[in-house]
Amino acid sequence: MFKGSRGIRVLFAGFAGGAAIGAMALFGGGTASADTTCSAANNNRVEHADGLSHCIANAGPGSRADARDTSNSGVATAVATQRGKATSINLQPGSQALSSGVRGGNAYSFSTGPRSTSISMARDGGTSVAVGGWGGQAYAGPQGAMCAGGFGAAYDSTTGQYCVKSGSIDIH
Repeated sequence: MFKGSRGIRVLFAGFAGGAAIGAMALFGGGTASADTTCSAANNNRVEHADGLSHCIANAGPGSRADARDTSNSGVATAVATQRGKATSINLQPGSQALSSGVRGGNAYSFSTGPRSTSISMARDGGTSVAVGGWGGQAYAGPQGAMCAGGFGAAYDSTTGQYCVKSGSIDIH
């Protein structure tokens, strides 16, 4: 188990976010079909399905939720309440990205590899980031951070926990 100071946690959060953005740039625009995109704010709910692609964005009063599936066969779901923000982006087939932001929390979930799952649950003004890669699972939320499978990275600012899992590399 690898433990570090606050600076290492901030560095990891930046790395996880940068990795997700880089993966979106590499894998996000490869198909000819349109994205399935849902955005909701201030007590609204939006849901779209296009074949096997599905997105749901549900936002309570003062909240914002954005969900996007670019894979044509995956799910992106974002739920925000009590001034929370949630963003879920699924880039690969057979994968799902789920996020929940409550009480001012900011949640970000990215599924960047096939057959991956990312779940982030931010609360109380904190930030949670989960990135599921090829066959990997990532969770960031009230139980901390958990990574499994092929590739996963997660960070939860409220608990201060993070993890990276890639093959035999397993950092907590």
